[in-house]
Amino acid sequence: MKSKGLKVAGRKIAEAWKRNRYLWRPFLVLFLIYLVGFSAILLASVHYADDVARTNYGYAGWSGFSRYTDTILAHVVHADNYLTNIAPLPQLMAVAEMALASLMLVCVVGGREVFLEKWTKWIWRVVAVTPLGFCPYMLECMSYQYDAPYMALSVLAAVAPLCLRRQRPLVYGVALAVGTLVACTTYQVSLSIVPMLVGFVAVKEWNEDVVEKGARERRAHYVKIAKYVAGSAAVFLVTLLVFQKVLMRPADMYVSNEVVEIGELVPTAVAHLVKYLGLLVSDFRTLWLVLMAMIVVGFVVAFAVRSERNKVVSAVVGALTAVVLVVLAYILYAVLSKPLYTTRAMYAIGAVLAIMGVYIASGRGWQKIMMVPVVMLGWCFFSFAFTYGNALAEQDAYRRMQTEMVIADLNEMLPEFGEVKTLQATGEMGLAPVVAHMPAGDYVILRRLLKPSFGGDVPWMAHRLVEGSGLPGAKYDPKMNLEGQDLPELKDTVFYTIYGDERGILVEFKGEKFGGED
Repeated sequence: MKSKGLKVAGRKIAEAWKRNRYLWRPFLVLFLIYLVGFSAILLASVHYADDVARTNYGYAGWSGFSRYTDTILAHVVHADNYLTNIAPLPQLMAVAEMALASLMLVCVVGGREVFLEKWTKWIWRVVAVTPLGFCPYMLECMSYQYDAPYMALSVLAAVAPLCLRRQRPLVYGVALAVGTLVACTTYQVSLSIVPMLVGFVAVKEWNEDVVEKGARERRAHYVKIAKYVAGSAAVFLVTLLVFQKVLMRPADMYVSNEVVEIGELVPTAVAHLVKYLGLLVSDFRTLWLVLMAMIVVGFVVAFAVRSERNKVVSAVVGALTAVVLVVLAYILYAVLSKPLYTTRAMYAIGAVLAIMGVYIASGRGWQKIMMVPVVMLGWCFFSFAFTYGNALAEQDAYRRMQTEMVIADLNEMLPEFGEVKTLQATGEMGLAPVVAHMPAGDYVILRRLLKPSFGGDVPWMAHRLVEGSGLPGAKYDPKMNLEGQDLPELKDTVFYTIYGDERGILVEFKGEKFGGED
């Protein structure tokens, strides 16, 4: 019986491969595009944020934020309970996952049939979907040498179930529940992609329904769409509820996963949404914002042109759809009592741009003219990925230089004390000259992506001087506060001042404060 079952399973896999093998070409194209685009980040090989402590101590640490799938998969990927640094393998895995997620999004939004045609027919959809990965906010996720594949997996988990929406309701429902749960336990930001795609598919099918159908057929079609939306919403919300009640651990640090009270829900959500959109406007360059506005206009025009209904009504519905997609990008975090505003929490806008871009690229004839802003924005994001990757390397070199200078000075001072001393660092090392010379107004997002060197609320910052360097005679104690204790000055340089006595040593850096909220 087992042998027979394996044969049946093997035959089904072989059949599935035969049906879908034509998708390998666009997948490889997407993989190569992302690999080239992220190459500057990979070549920088920087221990980004939490990577510093994980490299030194080999811990997972994601379960505290209910990211259990990350912890399990990390031990499999690293083939050990102690997580050694195996970069760039995790980031290469993330590249493959983003390529697969992008391919699936094209299939959901524009249809997979186009990939059976000549490559010149589908390459525009491939270009249009790249903001999903190259959105500047997503670059933070790709910078992590440990976290990257699980953040990318969350995007894949959010998109993949929609590829099965035409299967039996049970198959689709199970896939949606599993995908939602995986997104919940990898990186919750991607959850907003699910309602985006469900809503877009429903509105698209309503808009492009053929009016020549009889009243009964049209009614049946509308009922089918309503059942699809209601069923998807039910599965999604029930899965979220199960996660919240059974699996989610309460968290209240720099971010809280507690939903605000019902009475304060609307005003709080609106206030948080306004802040998210304000950050989006201030982070992005003016050119990017103009191109995004042009894409929205192109999307509305395409929506009206392809409609089988009243064109004015379709244009209004298209405009409302665009607004709802943007709101959905941030609504799940907006209802939290303390949302996360750092760049890695805002990448869902890339999914909005990818959905609109692919829909525009699905047009034929004169509609292709609306691809101009889509291609231009895609190129802007692609180019910025290199700017960021190289700036990341420059910033790391600048940080290393100052760290080595401090270590050299402390190496001379510590033996004089005759015993191990508590070491603390405060202030900022500042921006590398290359980054500082860039126009501040045009590169706000760059300064938000580059993490500050030290911070009292983030213990791993001190690892760069103590645990990271293995400096003898010094230890880090997060419970001790040496600031404000009037320590005598031991050495003053243009980059930092060192204070200390028998109580401990404080290194105060003099650089410009930078970086966004975490």
